[in-house]
Amino acid sequence: MELEILGMSMSLTMALVTIILAFIVFYLTKDYWCHTYWKRRGVVFEPGSPILGTFIPFKKGLATGYDILQKKHGKVYGMYTFQEPILVVGDPDMLRHIFVKNFSQFHDRPRFLNMNEDMLHGLGALEGKRWHEVRNVVSPTFSAAKMKQMAPLVNKSADHLVEHFGKMQKKKGFVECKELFGSFAIDTIGSCAFGLDIDAQSDPNNPFVSNAKRGFLFDFGMLFLLSNICHPIGRILTKTGLCTFFPVDVIEFFRNVTLKAVELRKNISSGNMTKRVDFLQLLLDAHKDAERETEEDEDDLTAFDHHDNRHSPTNTPPKNVQLTDRELCAQAVTFFIAGYETTTTLLGFIFYALARNSHVQEKLIEEVDKMAPSRDTVGYSSVAHMPYMDKVVCETLRMFPPAAIGNRLCTESFEYNGIMVEKGVQVMFPLKAIHHNPEYWPEPEKFDPERFNKSEREKRHPYSYLPFGSGPRNCVGMRFALMETKMAVCRLLQKFRFETCAQTEIPTVFGGGGTLTPPNGVTLKAIPRTNSVA
Repeated sequence: MELEILGMSMSLTMALVTIILAFIVFYLTKDYWCHTYWKRRGVVFEPGSPILGTFIPFKKGLATGYDILQKKHGKVYGMYTFQEPILVVGDPDMLRHIFVKNFSQFHDRPRFLNMNEDMLHGLGALEGKRWHEVRNVVSPTFSAAKMKQMAPLVNKSADHLVEHFGKMQKKKGFVECKELFGSFAIDTIGSCAFGLDIDAQSDPNNPFVSNAKRGFLFDFGMLFLLSNICHPIGRILTKTGLCTFFPVDVIEFFRNVTLKAVELRKNISSGNMTKRVDFLQLLLDAHKDAERETEEDEDDLTAFDHHDNRHSPTNTPPKNVQLTDRELCAQAVTFFIAGYETTTTLLGFIFYALARNSHVQEKLIEEVDKMAPSRDTVGYSSVAHMPYMDKVVCETLRMFPPAAIGNRLCTESFEYNGIMVEKGVQVMFPLKAIHHNPEYWPEPEKFDPERFNKSEREKRHPYSYLPFGSGPRNCVGMRFALMETKMAVCRLLQKFRFETCAQTEIPTVFGGGGTLTPPNGVTLKAIPRTNSVA
């Protein structure tokens, strides 16, 4: 079959080959121009390979790659993701401006090309005024008073956790922590977000469990590469569900679960069922009672909020702001996505650190026995008033931040120390690299909870520690995450001491993605305490 193009006759095959070659030449040329972005602006940068961008340093994982680049280029440098220029910022002074002082110029997060449409309505992806409105609806659901109400649900999930730790230790002689902590996180989120009693630790075939685990199986394969090399194709692949961050049917499953739970809540007002205190119900009620939220315990707030260091303005109560069904579902699913893997990873690293530092473990056990000697004494207030527990959690978050990187999008051009960040440029901050910078953390590879004594905190730059981000767009679920984690640690230490074993991976291997989740998990011995007070 012959075609006539621009006055020239050629076969269909030749025409297709010509179009493909032209396409390749166009993108290689585009790459070359894009990859001179930082050079043209006089910013030190890591060169990018054709098409993929800055790739080679990250072969061993994102966290390791940023460690390498910080040692090579310093605290601020440029790089490339495909054709996109990225500014990496590990300078605490500059981060203070990005997070707080100049927040109006960095109030959004980048929207990823392959993000599911439903998830674009979650807090992590919402932009501008609507983000602010939804954030102000969601924030009251994580108040100290509301956390106290949800603590019994967490404690109930911890009952199963303690039980299954004992069973696995007795059966195998060691415990595969990732499996049990993951199930605990699913149980907790299922109960506290969706109002479901799941017991994933006993029923791994529960549809909620299988969908939860599948939600993190994104395939960074050829379709993902094609999406990001050619954005028009990427938008089509995302729209059709062929290449999305989360499997389409998984998001649909959680959407249906949320909508059904909301429908059940309609019976509450008519008195046909008891009102359950969980995230979903609190979210539905938030716009009604936010202005009446006066029950905060200042001591409890101080005990949790110093993890942020943000010095940001207090959110104003929402006025007549209603969430759409899509937004409501997105917040519930975001609650799960943001909390599942990070909590699982953090708990694994806490007990890994305790097993390798027995003097720390003994001191923490002593505090637990004194402050929460039984199951029913474990709650929001009791764990909030355990100073050594807080130091241990802080130091674990410093050494092993579950989310190894964070980002912001520049929405209005900004200049700092001669570096111009233009509108539309993404800024990344490498948490692990910042947390291991010896300028702020002497002997950064040493696990030392005493770094978080009051005197040490006061002489350290507040933006050198950012496990939950900072500023008005910090992690909204920080208090819940800390409560959940501390309660689990408390309940387990009431019953067990932890030791390394032949199956323990030392040193631990970090995951290659945006979290530090060890691909092989954390395996330890859980030795029953003979002098348990619980």
